[in-house]
Amino acid sequence: MIATGKRSTVKPSHRYIQGVLFLTAGYGTRAEPLSFCRPKALLPWKNTTLLGNLMNQFGVIDPEKMVINASRCPELVLHEGRGHNDRTKLLFEERPLGLPGTLARNCKLFEGHWIISNTDMVIDIPVEKMVEYHQRSGSKWTVLTGNFPDYGKYSGLPVKGVSRHYLGVSIVSPEIAALCAAQQLGTGFFTKLRSFATSQGIQINEFFTDVPWFDMGEVNLFRKHLLGQGSYIHPSAQIQDSAILEGFYWIGSSCIINRDVLLRDSVMLEGSQMMQGASLVDSVLPWFSKRS
Repeated sequence: MIATGKRSTVKPSHRYIQGVLFLTAGYGTRAEPLSFCRPKALLPWKNTTLLGNLMNQFGVIDPEKMVINASRCPELVLHEGRGHNDRTKLLFEERPLGLPGTLARNCKLFEGHWIISNTDMVIDIPVEKMVEYHQRSGSKWTVLTGNFPDYGKYSGLPVKGVSRHYLGVSIVSPEIAALCAAQQLGTGFFTKLRSFATSQGIQINEFFTDVPWFDMGEVNLFRKHLLGQGSYIHPSAQIQDSAILEGFYWIGSSCIINRDVLLRDSVMLEGSQMMQGASLVDSVLPWFSKRS
Protein backbone atom coordinates (compact mmCIF):
# COMPACT_ATOMS: atom_id res chain seq x y z
CA MET A 1 0.00 0.00 0.00
CA ILE A 2 1.28 3.46 -0.88
CA ALA A 3 0.27 6.32 1.36
CA THR A 4 -0.73 9.47 -0.46
CA GLY A 5 -1.55 12.89 0.80
CA LYS A 6 -2.54 16.31 -0.34
CA ARG A 7 0.36 18.10 -1.96
CA SER A 8 1.47 21.15 0.01
CA THR A 9 1.02 24.50 -1.69
CA VAL A 10 3.29 26.25 0.79
CA LYS A 11 6.40 27.68 -0.83
CA PRO A 12 9.76 26.54 0.55
CA SER A 13 11.12 28.71 3.36
CA HIS A 14 13.92 30.15 1.25
CA ARG A 15 11.38 31.51 -1.22
CA TYR A 16 9.07 32.93 1.41
CA ILE A 17 11.48 34.86 3.63
CA GLN A 18 13.01 37.84 1.86
CA GLY A 19 15.66 38.57 4.47
CA VAL A 20 17.00 38.44 7.99
CA LEU A 21 17.79 41.56 10.02
CA PHE A 22 20.29 41.11 12.86
CA LEU A 23 20.18 43.76 15.57
CA THR A 24 23.56 44.88 16.92
CA ALA A 25 23.03 48.64 17.26
CA GLY A 26 21.81 48.80 20.86
CA TYR A 27 23.62 50.74 23.58
CA GLY A 28 24.67 47.51 25.35
CA THR A 29 24.44 48.98 28.84
CA ARG A 30 23.91 45.59 30.49
CA ALA A 31 27.19 44.32 29.09
CA GLU A 32 29.36 47.25 30.19
CA PRO A 33 32.34 47.48 30.31
CA LEU A 34 32.58 44.77 27.62
CA SER A 35 30.37 46.77 25.25
CA PHE A 36 32.43 49.96 25.48
CA CYS A 37 34.59 48.96 22.52
CA ARG A 38 32.55 46.30 20.72
CA PRO A 39 28.89 45.30 20.47
CA LYS A 40 27.70 42.25 22.37
CA ALA A 41 27.07 40.43 19.09
CA LEU A 42 30.83 39.92 18.74
CA LEU A 43 31.21 38.11 22.05
CA PRO A 44 32.55 34.56 21.54
CA TRP A 45 30.51 31.39 21.51
CA LYS A 46 32.21 28.05 20.84
CA ASN A 47 34.20 28.47 17.61
CA THR A 48 32.39 31.61 16.45
CA THR A 49 30.54 34.62 17.90
CA LEU A 50 26.99 35.24 19.07
CA LEU A 51 26.28 36.85 15.70
CA GLY A 52 27.98 34.07 13.76
CA ASN A 53 26.08 31.38 15.64
CA LEU A 54 22.77 32.99 14.68
CA MET A 55 23.77 33.64 11.06
CA ASN A 56 24.72 29.99 10.65
CA GLN A 57 21.29 28.94 11.87
CA PHE A 58 19.31 31.28 9.63
CA GLY A 59 21.47 30.33 6.67
CA VAL A 60 19.54 27.05 6.44
CA ILE A 61 16.65 28.87 4.72
CA ASP A 62 19.02 30.73 2.36
CA PRO A 63 17.26 34.13 2.55
CA GLU A 64 17.69 36.58 -0.29
CA LYS A 65 19.20 39.17 2.05
CA MET A 66 21.11 39.19 5.32
CA VAL A 67 21.38 42.62 6.90
CA ILE A 68 22.97 43.87 10.11
CA ASN A 69 22.27 47.21 11.76
CA ALA A 70 25.24 48.60 13.68
CA SER A 71 26.41 51.78 15.32
CA ARG A 72 29.51 50.69 17.27
CA CYS A 73 32.43 49.17 15.28
CA PRO A 74 30.39 48.77 12.07
CA GLU A 75 33.44 47.58 10.11
CA LEU A 76 34.05 44.73 12.58
CA VAL A 77 30.39 43.77 12.59
CA LEU A 78 30.26 43.69 8.78
CA HIS A 79 33.50 41.70 8.62
CA GLU A 80 32.07 39.10 10.99
CA GLY A 81 28.82 38.95 9.04
CA ARG A 82 30.53 38.48 5.69
CA GLY A 83 32.59 35.70 7.19
CA HIS A 84 29.33 33.71 7.36
CA ASN A 85 27.50 35.13 4.35
CA ASP A 86 29.40 37.14 1.75
CA ARG A 87 26.21 38.90 0.67
CA THR A 88 25.71 40.50 4.07
CA LYS A 89 24.84 44.22 4.02
CA LEU A 90 25.23 46.85 6.74
CA LEU A 91 22.70 49.42 7.92
CA PHE A 92 24.84 51.99 9.74
CA GLU A 93 23.20 54.05 12.48
CA GLU A 94 25.18 56.93 13.99
CA ARG A 95 23.20 56.30 17.13
CA PRO A 96 20.85 53.40 17.82
CA LEU A 97 17.44 54.18 16.35
CA GLY A 98 15.45 51.52 18.19
CA LEU A 99 13.96 48.64 16.22
CA PRO A 100 10.85 50.55 15.04
CA GLY A 101 13.17 53.38 14.00
CA THR A 102 15.31 51.00 11.97
CA LEU A 103 12.20 49.58 10.29
CA ALA A 104 10.88 53.09 9.58
CA ARG A 105 14.13 54.37 8.06
CA ASN A 106 14.52 51.27 5.87
CA CYS A 107 10.86 50.66 5.12
CA LYS A 108 11.42 50.28 1.36
CA LEU A 109 13.80 47.40 2.00
CA PHE A 110 10.99 45.30 3.48
CA GLU A 111 9.13 44.13 0.39
CA GLY A 112 8.46 40.65 1.74
CA HIS A 113 8.45 38.83 5.05
CA TRP A 114 11.56 39.30 7.19
CA ILE A 115 13.02 37.61 10.24
CA ILE A 116 14.28 40.02 12.89
CA SER A 117 16.72 38.65 15.45
CA ASN A 118 18.34 39.99 18.59
CA THR A 119 22.02 39.06 18.86
CA ASP A 120 22.62 38.88 22.62
CA MET A 121 21.39 35.34 23.19
CA VAL A 122 22.19 31.73 22.35
CA ILE A 123 19.39 29.40 21.29
CA ASP A 124 18.90 26.56 18.83
CA ILE A 125 16.16 28.20 16.80
CA PRO A 126 13.60 25.96 15.03
CA VAL A 127 13.92 28.22 12.00
CA GLU A 128 12.19 26.15 9.34
CA LYS A 129 9.30 25.12 11.59
CA MET A 130 8.72 28.70 12.72
CA VAL A 131 8.74 30.00 9.15
CA GLU A 132 6.36 27.29 7.98
CA TYR A 133 4.02 27.99 10.89
CA HIS A 134 4.09 31.74 10.17
CA GLN A 135 3.29 31.13 6.53
CA ARG A 136 0.52 28.60 7.10
CA SER A 137 -1.16 30.78 9.71
CA GLY A 138 -1.23 33.77 7.38
CA SER A 139 0.21 35.89 10.17
CA LYS A 140 1.77 39.30 9.61
CA TRP A 141 3.71 39.24 12.88
CA THR A 142 4.90 36.07 14.61
CA VAL A 143 7.12 36.01 17.69
CA LEU A 144 9.23 33.16 19.03
CA THR A 145 8.35 32.45 22.66
CA GLY A 146 9.46 29.96 25.27
CA ASN A 147 9.71 29.17 28.95
CA PHE A 148 11.09 31.72 31.36
CA PRO A 149 14.68 30.84 32.38
CA ASP A 150 15.40 29.85 35.97
CA TYR A 151 17.75 32.83 36.40
CA GLY A 152 17.10 36.56 36.30
CA LYS A 153 13.82 38.45 36.14
CA TYR A 154 12.24 39.01 32.75
CA SER A 155 9.11 40.88 31.78
CA GLY A 156 6.50 38.73 30.12
CA LEU A 157 5.06 39.37 26.67
CA PRO A 158 1.27 39.02 26.78
CA VAL A 159 0.04 36.89 23.88
CA LYS A 160 -3.60 35.78 23.79
CA GLY A 161 -3.98 36.36 27.51
CA VAL A 162 -0.87 34.41 28.50
CA SER A 163 2.44 35.91 29.62
CA ARG A 164 5.23 34.45 27.50
CA HIS A 165 8.99 34.82 27.44
CA TYR A 166 10.09 36.49 24.20
CA LEU A 167 13.15 34.71 22.80
CA GLY A 168 14.37 37.56 20.62
CA VAL A 169 13.15 36.45 17.19
CA SER A 170 10.21 37.78 15.17
CA ILE A 171 8.88 37.37 11.64
CA VAL A 172 7.21 40.49 10.24
CA SER A 173 5.41 41.39 7.05
CA PRO A 174 5.93 44.57 4.99
CA GLU A 175 2.85 46.03 6.68
CA ILE A 176 4.71 46.16 10.01
CA ALA A 177 7.58 48.18 8.56
CA ALA A 178 5.06 50.43 6.79
CA LEU A 179 3.33 51.14 10.12
CA CYS A 180 6.65 52.16 11.66
CA ALA A 181 7.27 54.57 8.79
CA ALA A 182 3.73 55.97 8.79
CA GLN A 183 3.82 56.66 12.53
CA GLN A 184 7.52 57.66 12.55
CA LEU A 185 8.19 55.35 15.46
CA GLY A 186 11.58 55.11 17.12
CA THR A 187 10.85 52.90 20.13
CA GLY A 188 8.16 50.62 21.50
CA PHE A 189 8.29 47.46 19.39
CA PHE A 190 5.88 45.66 21.71
CA THR A 191 4.09 48.75 22.99
CA LYS A 192 3.55 51.59 20.52
CA LEU A 193 3.97 49.48 17.39
CA ARG A 194 1.79 46.71 18.73
CA SER A 195 -0.91 49.24 19.60
CA PHE A 196 -0.90 50.67 16.07
CA ALA A 197 -0.83 47.17 14.57
CA THR A 198 -3.82 46.12 16.66
CA SER A 199 -5.73 49.19 15.48
CA GLN A 200 -5.14 47.94 11.92
CA GLY A 201 -6.39 44.46 12.76
CA ILE A 202 -2.91 42.93 13.02
CA GLN A 203 -2.48 40.68 16.05
CA ILE A 204 0.73 39.15 17.34
CA ASN A 205 0.93 35.43 16.72
CA GLU A 206 3.34 33.17 18.59
CA PHE A 207 5.43 30.12 17.88
CA PHE A 208 6.33 28.40 21.15
CA THR A 209 9.42 26.29 21.71
CA ASP A 210 10.83 24.67 24.83
CA VAL A 211 14.49 24.70 23.75
CA PRO A 212 16.98 26.30 26.19
CA TRP A 213 17.65 30.03 25.86
CA PHE A 214 20.85 31.60 27.18
CA ASP A 215 20.95 35.31 27.96
CA MET A 216 24.39 36.60 26.95
CA GLY A 217 23.65 40.30 27.32
CA GLU A 218 24.86 40.71 30.91
CA VAL A 219 28.48 40.15 31.94
CA ASN A 220 27.96 37.51 34.62
CA LEU A 221 25.42 35.60 32.55
CA PHE A 222 27.76 35.65 29.57
CA ARG A 223 30.55 34.24 31.75
CA LYS A 224 28.26 31.61 33.27
CA HIS A 225 26.96 30.30 29.96
CA LEU A 226 30.29 30.44 28.13
CA LEU A 227 32.13 28.57 30.91
CA GLY A 228 29.24 26.11 31.04
CA GLN A 229 30.60 24.77 27.75
CA GLY A 230 33.92 23.84 29.45
CA SER A 231 37.41 25.33 29.47
CA TYR A 232 39.08 26.59 26.29
CA ILE A 233 42.50 28.03 25.40
CA HIS A 234 43.06 29.51 21.95
CA PRO A 235 46.19 28.13 20.23
CA SER A 236 47.65 31.65 19.92
CA ALA A 237 47.41 32.39 23.65
CA GLN A 238 50.71 32.63 25.59
CA ILE A 239 50.71 31.21 29.13
CA GLN A 240 53.73 31.16 31.43
CA ASP A 241 54.45 27.87 33.24
CA SER A 242 54.07 29.41 36.71
CA ALA A 243 50.52 30.66 36.02
CA ILE A 244 47.74 28.93 37.95
CA LEU A 245 44.51 28.12 36.11
CA GLU A 246 41.67 26.79 38.25
CA GLY A 247 38.04 25.85 37.78
CA PHE A 248 36.76 26.71 34.30
CA TYR A 249 38.30 29.33 32.06
CA TRP A 250 38.06 30.68 28.52
CA ILE A 251 41.20 32.27 27.04
CA GLY A 252 40.83 33.96 23.67
CA SER A 253 43.20 34.59 20.78
CA SER A 254 46.41 36.58 21.38
CA CYS A 255 45.88 36.60 25.15
CA ILE A 256 48.97 36.75 27.37
CA ILE A 257 49.18 35.30 30.89
CA ASN A 258 52.43 36.18 32.64
CA ARG A 259 54.18 34.57 35.59
CA ASP A 260 52.51 33.94 38.94
CA VAL A 261 49.03 34.75 37.64
CA LEU A 262 45.89 33.24 39.19
CA LEU A 263 42.97 32.68 36.79
CA ARG A 264 39.87 31.05 38.20
CA ASP A 265 36.39 30.66 36.67
CA SER A 266 37.01 33.62 34.37
CA VAL A 267 37.07 34.70 30.74
CA MET A 268 39.82 36.56 28.90
CA LEU A 269 38.62 38.08 25.65
CA GLU A 270 40.83 38.49 22.58
CA GLY A 271 44.07 40.41 23.12
CA SER A 272 43.72 40.80 26.88
CA GLN A 273 46.70 40.42 29.21
CA MET A 274 47.33 39.32 32.79
CA MET A 275 50.45 40.99 34.12
CA GLN A 276 52.85 39.27 36.52
CA GLY A 277 51.24 38.43 39.88
CA ALA A 278 47.74 39.53 38.86
CA SER A 279 44.57 37.56 39.64
CA LEU A 280 41.22 37.22 37.88
CA VAL A 281 38.45 35.40 39.73
CA ASP A 282 34.81 35.08 38.63
CA SER A 283 35.31 37.86 36.09
CA VAL A 284 35.56 38.75 32.41
CA LEU A 285 38.56 40.69 31.11
CA PRO A 286 37.48 42.88 28.17
CA TRP A 287 39.04 42.87 24.72
CA PHE A 288 42.65 44.16 24.56
CA SER A 289 42.72 45.21 28.23
CA LYS A 290 45.31 44.56 30.95
CA ARG A 291 44.95 43.30 34.51
CA SER A 292 47.81 44.31 36.81
